[in-house]
Amino acid sequence: MSNAQSQPHGSRFAAFMLLLIPTAIFLLVFVAPIGSMISLSLENTALGTRFVGFNATDPDDPDARAAAILADLGVLDQKQLGEVSRMLNQEKSGFRSLILNTGKKADTIEPTMAGLAAFDARWGEPEYWDIISKNAGAITWRHYQKASGLKYDAEGNLRIAEGDDIYMRVMGRTLMITLQVTLITLLVGYPLAFAVANGTRRTASIVLNIVMISFWTSVLVRTTAWVVLLQTHGLINNSLIWLGVLSEPIQLIFNRLGALVAMTHVLLPFAILPMINVMRTIPKSQSDASRSLGAGPIETFLRVYFPQSLRGVAVGGGTVFILSLGFYITPALTGGPNDQMLAFFIADFVNRTLNWGMAAALSVLLLATVVVLMCLGKLMQRLTAKRERTL
Repeated sequence: MSNAQSQPHGSRFAAFMLLLIPTAIFLLVFVAPIGSMISLSLENTALGTRFVGFNATDPDDPDARAAAILADLGVLDQKQLGEVSRMLNQEKSGFRSLILNTGKKADTIEPTMAGLAAFDARWGEPEYWDIISKNAGAITWRHYQKASGLKYDAEGNLRIAEGDDIYMRVMGRTLMITLQVTLITLLVGYPLAFAVANGTRRTASIVLNIVMISFWTSVLVRTTAWVVLLQTHGLINNSLIWLGVLSEPIQLIFNRLGALVAMTHVLLPFAILPMINVMRTIPKSQSDASRSLGAGPIETFLRVYFPQSLRGVAVGGGTVFILSLGFYITPALTGGPNDQMLAFFIADFVNRTLNWGMAAALSVLLLATVVVLMCLGKLMQRLTAKRERTL
């Protein structure tokens, strides 16, 4: 005791070092990737550094802009031209061939607007110049405009045109599927958690072992198992036909039903385990006291047991909700085209179209949705607590 008091600075240093390690890990594995993702969604170096001359010209001087664009494209090698054409082609189809052909023949084209239009008539269309002007800066908002569907109209007002809100509709679909999975998971998981927490030792052991085996099994394995079970000639359809319930197979997979069933099974342990932990802390004597005072089993459950278990329901439901928001493998394998969640499109931009900026913008959109929902949940919790204190 005296030694600890005689070395206060050493104790503070040790505490600082112990705090420094988890802080560094937190910054490295959480804050840094989020910062990199946000930076990538705004970064436009590939275009901003390729049109230096074009950015310095007067927008009201067409010939100067034509000469600048030829000079900028003429100094790019084949790889750089390919990168520029690919990124501009994401804004409007046809830019790839236009940029590649112009860059290859830049030295032979007359450096005027008329010369460019004579080489390719598309250079005479203002739309192509507008797209280059909007995307030639070092920072771009085009990915967020695509993600939200917001675009400037002819009057300069931001609006969402019909068909441009595809990713917002996908975000809404993601939230709907997530909510459905959360509710189904809680409805299925609550009785199982109750059986583990209040059943006999044998019942609790069997149910808990089944839950843990599912928890320890790979997500891909469990999803593939549901593909086998739910397919047209799978075990479930064949069993229903053999029992006479069905006369022919029904579609159980590659639709919303298949996605919900598989996702519920994968996420079920994340709902059950928190509920078990909370239910085990509820004293059995409270239910016994309620019964001794004349309450029936249903009234005892609803008025004594269930309210105290809601903390576990909230933790389990919140965990399932957050995890299912970013699900990719399970809905991709078991859902249909109209059941794919936002993570599917993020992966598509990364793996197929190589549009990392758009993938980062959609990731930021998903992250922002989670933050907003968490803030709303915290606000509701505080309002509920305040209301209870005033009663």
